[in-house]
Amino acid sequence: MRGKLAWPVGGSEGTFPRLPSRIDAIFTEKYMHKIETEILLDKESPLLSAETSNGGVHPKLKSDLDLYIISCAKALTTIISSTEKTKLSLSLLDVSHVELFSETGQSDEAYIEMLVENCIIRVQSIYDRTLIFVNRILDLGISNESISHNIMVTNEHVKKFKLDEKLKNINKACNGYRLIRNTVIHHGRHSEDQLDKLNLIISADRLSKEVGKGSFIKPEELRIIKKSYLETKREELGIYLGNIEEKLFQLYDSILPIYTYQKDKLRAR
Repeated sequence: MRGKLAWPVGGSEGTFPRLPSRIDAIFTEKYMHKIETEILLDKESPLLSAETSNGGVHPKLKSDLDLYIISCAKALTTIISSTEKTKLSLSLLDVSHVELFSETGQSDEAYIEMLVENCIIRVQSIYDRTLIFVNRILDLGISNESISHNIMVTNEHVKKFKLDEKLKNINKACNGYRLIRNTVIHHGRHSEDQLDKLNLIISADRLSKEVGKGSFIKPEELRIIKKSYLETKREELGIYLGNIEEKLFQLYDSILPIYTYQKDKLRAR
């Protein structure tokens, strides 16, 4: 490469900083809260007697209790799915995966930026689905389109069951990337200094090869730079996701007895 590149690579050439065990666990372990089995495998769930036909599942909803159980299960499933998709997105922030994509002839810089943006949006979507879940648990009847943080934390029923503070804690854990997410959604691009520098180097290297001047930077140096950025971003977003899950599980602890209480009310009708 012409001149010297001042770039933090997190170690000498050929060595890479290992992510903390907590971050590794995010991608290798499945954390399950008791609420998953209590709601998704509820012994009273109409899913247990559901019929399957024409490639679909058709539970018979004979009562308000049946409808409540299915409604809560659906809402919880979207949180679980969103969390798993987020972990999958984070796992793709890996230089080996990017290299496989490069073999298709597509640009590295666009793909890396897309991966980062996808992670940011997916991490934030967890809270949106959590608000919907609380709405279902308390049977508030608010339409999904009308649900917002302020509406939920000021709702008298949410406050009665002391879920407002739990939601505020999750929201606080999400605040770090909310502005970034909104920028990505409304302006179509996530920008940060390190990512812009990485894209600049990758673009210069690709263009240099295209005009017949050879590599702009040694391949092994470029790989170290890519790996360092991707590992740093994966660690950063992984810690962020871990904090959200911690607060989410605290909310689940409070919701479990409410779920039982709500079912008892519906059963008594």
